[in-house]
Amino acid sequence: MVRDSLFRRLVQRSKRFVVNLLTTTSAHGIGHVVQEGLHFIERIIWLSCIFIGVYGMVALSQRIWNRFQTSPTVISMDRNMYFWNTSFPSLTICSHRRIDEDKLADYIRMRGFDEDDAEQFREFIVLLANVTYTTFLDLPMYKTFGIAGYEYMELLYNLSWSFQPQVNSGTASVLSVQPTITELGLCLAVNSRIAVYNSYEYWQSRRWERVHEPAPLVVHPLDGEVYGQLIKLESSYEVFFHGSMEVAEISKRQYSFQESYYTTVELLALEILTSSNARELSISQRQCRFTHEDEMLLFSPVYSYNLCRIECRMKFAFKLCGCVPHFYRPVGKGNFRYRICDFEGLRCLGQRADEMITLRSKKNPIDCNCLPNCDDSNFFIQAYRSREWFLGANLQWGLTDYPKMQLNRDIIFGLSDVFGKMLQQFHNTFQSVLRFDSFSVYIGGLGGFFLGCSLITFAEFVFFLTWRLFK
Repeated sequence: MVRDSLFRRLVQRSKRFVVNLLTTTSAHGIGHVVQEGLHFIERIIWLSCIFIGVYGMVALSQRIWNRFQTSPTVISMDRNMYFWNTSFPSLTICSHRRIDEDKLADYIRMRGFDEDDAEQFREFIVLLANVTYTTFLDLPMYKTFGIAGYEYMELLYNLSWSFQPQVNSGTASVLSVQPTITELGLCLAVNSRIAVYNSYEYWQSRRWERVHEPAPLVVHPLDGEVYGQLIKLESSYEVFFHGSMEVAEISKRQYSFQESYYTTVELLALEILTSSNARELSISQRQCRFTHEDEMLLFSPVYSYNLCRIECRMKFAFKLCGCVPHFYRPVGKGNFRYRICDFEGLRCLGQRADEMITLRSKKNPIDCNCLPNCDDSNFFIQAYRSREWFLGANLQWGLTDYPKMQLNRDIIFGLSDVFGKMLQQFHNTFQSVLRFDSFSVYIGGLGGFFLGCSLITFAEFVFFLTWRLFK
């Protein structure tokens, strides 16, 4: 009897608590469900209205959540061209002359080749120094000269010609020049911040940490016409134009220029920058990567779109032919390795050259999952002209027309956009918490539209379920 009495008292108190909670809440319609004197059908109608409101709020909230997770950013256009600096075009230049004749002669004497073998080896090493996917089939297949595939790059580096053209920018700033290894072989990168991570010395030292990156040259419309110039190239060459946070990649447009010509290239620039607010989003939300977000790459300590495609090409080469060419980094993170191709492997890749370059295959689907750079500079050749020059090959490049617009990636309707600058300090202090500011505003609006809810409603529930419950 005592137990039954206590149970009834508990049920009565719980009923009074729930009725009090529902009748005092500011959410519309909920109080009518427990209001005394209402007909049963009327209660059913109110419950149906509340259910429809909750369903509508939840359904639309889910759509907003999915949108917040997949596309919370917007790319806007900025036309205040005098308020920003523009990155000067970077380039990677690959001389067609790659082998030092004196070093090659010393190597041939050291190996003791006879006259026929020496001539065949000379032909082989010159082709190997300039080989890429489109020319793998041009390599002579009659002799290996006792050289394994994993020794190719070391041999080419030791026999390489010292390609050191003079460079100037016509300004007080100095353009950095760094040796780098590309899919065309040994080249030089000018005005690049990340070319050092593809240098032979960096690879051989087994390093993975970030090193000092030279500051790229930036220019302003008030600087006038600014040109970079490479003098005394002493050979025909190929050149890739790209941003300072990118590297040369075989599928991109490359330009070939002949020896004894003075070439002038005029470029147009288009840059996209990401705001500090958008930087806080996850990679899947902003759909781009910064250079420090390299966790998906096995062979590079920094991320760029072209570096990602290069690693994708390595995976595809290994899938097709069981090896990768010698001009890729041989040892990855965690001592991960691909087998370096010998003659047969290079010939296999040469037969699939189009698939390897485009990374498109009908028989073997390829999913590189490479995202663009969050901060990126794109350059397009507007015009170029060449004329014969008695002082050897020279290259001059620069921006003649400064960009009149810049693209900015930012979050749609951030907290400061909704509430104004008075919450900016609070936003800067609690950035990690307020990453969902726009989402919470949308959800609050839906709650107010469907149920008349507000922040006060949730505060009431917390108050009743804590202090009032135990009072």
